[in-house]
Amino acid sequence: MAGLSRRTVLGTAGAIGLGAALTGHASAAAAPEAPFATSPAREALGRLLPRHAGQFRLRALEGPERFRVTGSRGRVEVEGTSAAVLLTGVHWYLKYVCRAHISWSGSQLDLPALLPAPRTALERSATVPHRFAYNDTHDGYTAPYADWARWERLLDVLALHGCNEVLVTPGQEAVYHRLLMDFGYSDTEARTWLPAPSHQPWWLLQNMSGYGGPLSPELIGRRADLGRRIADRMRELGMHPVLPGYFGTVPDGFTARNPGARVVPQGTWNGLRRPDWLDPRTQSFSDVAAAFYRHQEELFGETFHFKMDLLHEGGTPGDVPVADAARAVETSLQTARPGATWVILGWQANPRPALLDAIDTDRVLIVDGLSDLDTVTDREKEWGGAPYAFGTIPNFGGRTTIGANTDRWTAKFTAWRDKPGSALAGTAYMPEAAERDPAALELFSELAWREETIDRDAWFEEYAEIRYGGEDGSARAAFAALAATAYKLTSTDGRPYDSLFCRRPGMTSSIGTAFDPAGFDRAFAALLGVRPSLRDSDAYRHDVTDLARQALANRSRTLQLPLRAAYQNKDVDTFRAVSALWLRLMRLSDTMAGCHRSFLLGPWLEDAKRLATSADEAVELERTARALITTWADRAAANQLSNYANRDWHGLINDVHLPQWEAYLEELATALAEGRAPAPFDWYPAEEAWTKDRRAYPVRATGDAYRTARRVYDTLATAPYQGYVDVTVKPPAFTPGSTGTVTAAFRNLSGLRSTGRVDFELTGLDAEPQGEPFLDSVPAGGTGTVSWRVTAPAEPIDEPLRAMPYALRTQYGPRGEERVTVPQQGSLFLASPLDAGWRTYTSNAAVFGQAGDRFAINGGGTDLWRGTAHFGTAYRQGGLRAGASVGLRVDSQENTSSWARAGIVVRNGLARPGDAGFLNLAATPGQGVVLSYDTNGDGTLDTYKRILGVKAPVLLRLTRDAGTSFTGSCSTDGGATWRTVATVSVPGAADVQDVGLFMSAANGGGGARSTVHFSGWSVT
Repeated sequence: MAGLSRRTVLGTAGAIGLGAALTGHASAAAAPEAPFATSPAREALGRLLPRHAGQFRLRALEGPERFRVTGSRGRVEVEGTSAAVLLTGVHWYLKYVCRAHISWSGSQLDLPALLPAPRTALERSATVPHRFAYNDTHDGYTAPYADWARWERLLDVLALHGCNEVLVTPGQEAVYHRLLMDFGYSDTEARTWLPAPSHQPWWLLQNMSGYGGPLSPELIGRRADLGRRIADRMRELGMHPVLPGYFGTVPDGFTARNPGARVVPQGTWNGLRRPDWLDPRTQSFSDVAAAFYRHQEELFGETFHFKMDLLHEGGTPGDVPVADAARAVETSLQTARPGATWVILGWQANPRPALLDAIDTDRVLIVDGLSDLDTVTDREKEWGGAPYAFGTIPNFGGRTTIGANTDRWTAKFTAWRDKPGSALAGTAYMPEAAERDPAALELFSELAWREETIDRDAWFEEYAEIRYGGEDGSARAAFAALAATAYKLTSTDGRPYDSLFCRRPGMTSSIGTAFDPAGFDRAFAALLGVRPSLRDSDAYRHDVTDLARQALANRSRTLQLPLRAAYQNKDVDTFRAVSALWLRLMRLSDTMAGCHRSFLLGPWLEDAKRLATSADEAVELERTARALITTWADRAAANQLSNYANRDWHGLINDVHLPQWEAYLEELATALAEGRAPAPFDWYPAEEAWTKDRRAYPVRATGDAYRTARRVYDTLATAPYQGYVDVTVKPPAFTPGSTGTVTAAFRNLSGLRSTGRVDFELTGLDAEPQGEPFLDSVPAGGTGTVSWRVTAPAEPIDEPLRAMPYALRTQYGPRGEERVTVPQQGSLFLASPLDAGWRTYTSNAAVFGQAGDRFAINGGGTDLWRGTAHFGTAYRQGGLRAGASVGLRVDSQENTSSWARAGIVVRNGLARPGDAGFLNLAATPGQGVVLSYDTNGDGTLDTYKRILGVKAPVLLRLTRDAGTSFTGSCSTDGGATWRTVATVSVPGAADVQDVGLFMSAANGGGGARSTVHFSGWSVT
């Protein structure tokens, strides 16, 4: 089929079934045979639209998946190719005729008594056969203790949104319980190995086991019954349940109980022991897999879609070739379920090329979690033409954030779908938790049902009308602002950033934002202006709560800037003032979250208690539910995963996070006042105590959403410390007696009010203002600048860099409010020139100097990892080839963050961002000596090896071996002894590469700069 256009394929799909046309095997996705029972759709309408269900006439269609809506007033005719597609047609009618809709996060159903007739027939066809939903983690982070009513609603909503394949994991513990007893384990041993429902997704991924167990037989039975009801309902609707497949997970002691079996230990994952991996090449594996699929069918019915990924997140194959393992896993699956589809997650380096090369990719569907990243451009090339679903993972951990890459979705999906030779066969909406961000779900779900490219601006304008039930200029303005900010993300990982309020306290968290917070403020302000008649829906109450909550959460990042600056400047008064505002906004966040059920802690905990079959079990299920959203598990896991779910939830903010921040900020302020280092904190004991608490929390809204959001607006519009000053200098460095221009750019980070007068005072330099040193006002979200002409001292220097310290005082405040004074300190630099032959490159505003064999670099930089590459380097073009060894001493390094880096950097072309062959060997203040490298040739650092406990001063040595192999070493005794950090392969490394010394402050967006001193550069 290579070379055929997508449109040609779609044109022929009607005769053979769209799934067969696109994937080469019809069983996975061909339209259901008609006639089918329309009663499941009728029953769903009775649940969703009880007062209007009788006005719909439903009729089955044959052929490719499509719906058609016609009819007259009070008698709406809906035709479709399955019960689920009928519901998709009903929802399209509700949105585009009635201006109403149903969402998993707030609905709006202001319908007339008699439903209107469509002016013209509404007709849509599915342009791709697979419309997949949910993430492997979904059952943990969304609702691990959900009952059937909750799941029934979720399935109804997914059908309304055109989904036809849904990952279903509830009840799979019953399969393993039976399986283990078949292979030598007792009932108690099997139940003890099974984790609590909250943590089962990671057990199914082979990351951990046992946490929260043992499970009671009754709980296993309840969950199995729930899973069966979910799977049966999906089949009734014409949807496909996607169940976990078997790829080799077994408990400890399997070989002792099963002679001839062979396992590969998998080590640990975030401090939790991973289950062993049963070698898929063995007869034992075939026997276990056959039993697994037999028990699964007995419990959940016949299924033909199975989700599994080999060696998830750090799993090791040991001496088992991945290709052989993949073929064996595939053979077991196809033996048990001939024609089944193996669903694989597309994520970072998964699936491995060796896996895809070994199996029949006609029977595979890769659900891509990264389609909406700019770095992903050609999945046909990367995956060898295997069928894949254009997908996204719009949130991690179910974090309460607003935002998605809708601009990438609308630009890329149709183009990828329609290009000649396209292997795109579906969509995959895979948030780590559902029931978040309804606009994102709505837009993404429509991709698969539109031949045309979605006009994003027009879509959001119409969505505003649908969401609230009528035309309103303020609603349109709100969603236009959201489309330009939260739904057009600028973060390097393509995801929105969560709130710092709900993390463990610290001063080194990343401050970067995924969108302009002032622009988001405009969306919030506009939403408050929606006319009263449109504010009385659950959709509006949800959204005004969500936007007010997000506006507050955004301040956790903007306020971290003056908070850090005050601490670094030892300004106790300012630090206490910003701290007081910080805590005030946290309390208001808790109050605001209480205004809609979606942001309450109470329902999460009550679901856990309700599912329990005994009082003791209720205690344990509630504990695991609390742990998942705080410590995640025990102390070892908490060190890596604490607050990963990051929820702005009423009760959770006030009782867990606020006490931590109060204690932390008070200790830092006291330590500043007393001139000492702050005492360290161990957060885990209090967090663990909270997970064992039994206090109840509200399950219904605790306040009026609109009135509370108005209070949030008034608070944020008048709050101080919502500005940021960025100082730049031209030229970047001075020579003795030279002159330059220093510019202070003041950014009003609030989008709710302009400032009054902004005054600047620069001291410590020989500086003359260029114009008036003040700004009359800076508009909301705007920027203003003032400049000075600076003359450097004339005395010569004998060092690489010499600092010229300065102090800048800025006085400002919202218009009509009291002004605050914010001091900041910094340095300009006198620089000795680099010797001939050195070139420089900087993406972190670095300055460079050399004096003999001594070098220095001063610079900033947010990070040097994956899509972010902020660093400054002095380098030798073409200075590294096979057999060469580079030596360098990092003499001193300032601690701007634990991951600040300084050392040796290599890339095919260091002045070419994104070039291949990228690696560096670096000293860090807190992470040891680290060898970071690019494993897939995309020009980004994605893997590292390290030796802990080492920091500057340290000697570094990087040797290029044959081909693309590099070895990094370090010495702390002047070169007498060397320790190997690692030997790694860097695909795409050219025969001759650029090599240099470099630094990155890795300051997390805090603006901090540092100076690194080097010596002993050599290439041999």
